[in-house]
Amino acid sequence: MGFPHLRLSRRQWIQTVAGTTCGIAGGLTTQSLISASQSLSQAHLHIGTPALPNDKALRIVQLSDLHLRDIGALETMLLTSITAAAPDIILLTGDTISHKDGLQPLSEFLEKLPPTSHRVAIMGNWEYKAELTPSSFQQFLSPFDFQLLVNESCDFEHDSKILKMTGFDDLLGGQLQPINHHENTKYVDQHLVLAHCPATRDIFQKLSPVPPSLILSGHTHGGQIAPGGFPLYTPPGSGDYVSGWYRGNGPPMYVSRGIGTSLLPLRIGSLPELVILDWHLPNLTPQ
Repeated sequence: MGFPHLRLSRRQWIQTVAGTTCGIAGGLTTQSLISASQSLSQAHLHIGTPALPNDKALRIVQLSDLHLRDIGALETMLLTSITAAAPDIILLTGDTISHKDGLQPLSEFLEKLPPTSHRVAIMGNWEYKAELTPSSFQQFLSPFDFQLLVNESCDFEHDSKILKMTGFDDLLGGQLQPINHHENTKYVDQHLVLAHCPATRDIFQKLSPVPPSLILSGHTHGGQIAPGGFPLYTPPGSGDYVSGWYRGNGPPMYVSRGIGTSLLPLRIGSLPELVILDWHLPNLTPQ
């Protein structure tokens, strides 16, 4: 059976070609959006140099902006990568969920984390939007051995060196307050600061008399929608920061692009990011 001969006007040909092109472009765009949201990149940061050839670095894994809704392919990939990294410390730097419904998948996720010597968390603006308080969030985290820091510090010893870790309350949803450090602060070798909103860096001098060796932050999602690497929008609390290293005009800070999404369930030009930090405490040289 033959096919009928089609006679199309010039206008119909243009419409057909345009429709086909848009369909292909739309399909490719949809595929790229799904791929971008489900792909996982890793940032391997190295700070300091070993005093001796066999010195082992303190390995820290930062998980920011999980925005957990369920345990899908991305979260499974993330758990595998964390286990493979074999961290000494796991940090949750805010926005673990977007709604209270996320607490159940978050508990399943935390339960599957590999064993570590220390686990520390801070509050983000979305924990507050989900109507969690520091008290209720600490109660939730306790079975998973996480310590919640809200405008307070704790000390960790590694290879006879002391790492002070300070966690600040969220700049947007919480109550940011100065830290009152103890007299033994002078014996601290390095000071790691956790602040969900990177704009906290701009007011740090008002918050602590102990200068940070490093600030770890998140919140921005790297813009989340950043075609060609240029973010169209960053949320309040981001300041002039988007992602990656910031060293000028203040203490060194690394801003993670985070894992999940908020408002729109897609990412463009900003892949989810797992941060793995190897830190030789005697010396501070960001690379």
